[in-house]
Amino acid sequence: MSTDTILTRVAEETANAVVQLNDVTESIGSKIESISNKAKDSINYVNQHHATKLTEIKNVASDSYRQSIEDMSGGKNTVVYDAQGNVNIMVRIPRFNYEDINEAIFDKYGVDLKLGTGTPTMFMRNGEPLGEVLIAKYLASSGQNGGCSVVGGKQPLTSISYDSAKNMCANKGTGWHMLSAHEWAAIALWSLANDTIPRGNTNYGRSHERKLETARRDDNAMPGDASGSARTDTGKGPVGWTHDHTEWGIHDLVGNVWEWLDQLCLVDGQIISTLDNNPDIAESSWFKHSAFFDSPSNITDGAEGAGSPVLSDKVTNRNGPMGDDTHSNPYLGNPDYSSISKAASYVPNEALRRLLIESETQNVLSGALYCRNYGNRFPLRGGDWSNGNIAGLGAISFNYSRTGTFSGFGFRPALLPAQN
Repeated sequence: MSTDTILTRVAEETANAVVQLNDVTESIGSKIESISNKAKDSINYVNQHHATKLTEIKNVASDSYRQSIEDMSGGKNTVVYDAQGNVNIMVRIPRFNYEDINEAIFDKYGVDLKLGTGTPTMFMRNGEPLGEVLIAKYLASSGQNGGCSVVGGKQPLTSISYDSAKNMCANKGTGWHMLSAHEWAAIALWSLANDTIPRGNTNYGRSHERKLETARRDDNAMPGDASGSARTDTGKGPVGWTHDHTEWGIHDLVGNVWEWLDQLCLVDGQIISTLDNNPDIAESSWFKHSAFFDSPSNITDGAEGAGSPVLSDKVTNRNGPMGDDTHSNPYLGNPDYSSISKAASYVPNEALRRLLIESETQNVLSGALYCRNYGNRFPLRGGDWSNGNIAGLGAISFNYSRTGTFSGFGFRPALLPAQN
């Protein structure tokens, strides 16, 4: 056999071997791809199945937690998970009537607060009545996904502006909002009528009224030590610090930190609010009451007090430039909101009595009133850890603009039920 023949045969056999090798390689590759795809499918199935089961477990756990809270409280408390996944322990406040509140207060104190009759504005939304409103059991604390939670044993979220607090509440989902002036006032009146006016952290980690009532301070310092950070943890105070004097009530309405409220403001001394509990109404559409905080003095120099505010139908003495939101000019203040005087021309306003701004009598609910009758001012209520007897359910400050951020300013969410 010639050399050429041998070489040709070798070349043919080599070519056949290469073809066979390619076939084997292709077969192996196909099998590997098939195995890989099956592995991926199995992994995806496991992941999806795991995620589904994990969600089911979380839902079961969430439902169990909610049910246990509702069972223990007899339905007075519930748990709501917001759109950001944050836990919120809420107090159900059922609807009541102004005439029943007024009668109970008259029977106890012998005074007629002239609240009128019918459903409190807290339970009215755009003219339609609500059977109940859910109020945060605790001050808001930090949450996940840029949100806030309502849970006990945490430090309240502070150093936050009015707008930031309001947005954090709205971002929780439909019906959520920052506690309104209507809700605060109605709850305060209910507590007054039921003889359960709450005390709170008003003296550096303790109550100034009952100094044995204490809660853990942020800095772990001694109760009454007038230094450091004396904010107390949410809900760690005694039941006397709740609105109904039970463990199922709303905590820390009095003291600890001032609370921003929605649906009420002061613009160049004029009181402006919504007429019922509707957080969806644009600020520009709020009702302008024929009610102003006048000053007994026309001084504009310095940033000290200019005297007690006077409820009036106009501003005669303004203590700073109109439209000026700064704090560079004098403020007005009275340690008892209910004792501020009224101008002879002032027409008494039932809506403002219901909001605990105007009062028919003195010393029924404690708390100071502060304001500036120039610029745009937004309300804070309740007082903080250092305020002593000027804190209370009646305490209100219109001293600060919407951008005010201090370690003594916090907030509380609320939730309106869906309307049919």
